[in-house]
Amino acid sequence: MTRALVVILLLTATARAEPSDQRLFVTGLAMVPPTYFLGVTLHEGSHAVMAKLLGAEVLEVRLFPPGRDPKVGAWRFGWTYVRGLTTRRDRQLFYIAPKFTDALLLGGFAAMVLTDAWPANKYGSLALTVLGTGLWVDFAKDVIAFRKTNDVVKVFDLWCFRGWRQVPARLVYSAVIVGFGLAVVRGFRRTFDDDDDTATTARIVPFVTTAF
Repeated sequence: MTRALVVILLLTATARAEPSDQRLFVTGLAMVPPTYFLGVTLHEGSHAVMAKLLGAEVLEVRLFPPGRDPKVGAWRFGWTYVRGLTTRRDRQLFYIAPKFTDALLLGGFAAMVLTDAWPANKYGSLALTVLGTGLWVDFAKDVIAFRKTNDVVKVFDLWCFRGWRQVPARLVYSAVIVGFGLAVVRGFRRTFDDDDDTATTARIVPFVTTAF
């Protein structure tokens, strides 16, 4: 009788420790602002670190608050200005640096979510999923950008991909975006669903994150 009571108490404690989907959703929303700031830091920091590695001088790094960039006359979440990028290759690497960072971190995220390395703790998996979503947004948002001040557009210009010549590159870019997006969806499923094998995407509750 005593043993049975102990087992029941342990099972009850385990059940209570498992947060509800509603609690996870609210907690995830609370994680968005710090995740956004981390994303901006990673994005602009990638530009700055790459500039340093290329031997350039970092003149300004703007992380917060977002605002109108006076040098280009456009509203931005952050910006980085450097001096000393002397070659076309240097400029290409500088502009595309945040995509390298996003791809590296999203690759690690995908490796975790597709293996047993994914945390069993719901709050741990939630934090990773919110972070992965922010990284995916930053990686994916430029696929539909055509403004001359956009970093990816600048890289295409440096590659002499203009007009229809951008189509193959954007298709490849889109394919990678879809691949990483499926990993993020898997993260939501493993976070919110009790049974990954029988879960459906109808139960997925995406968090709205702001592009960096």
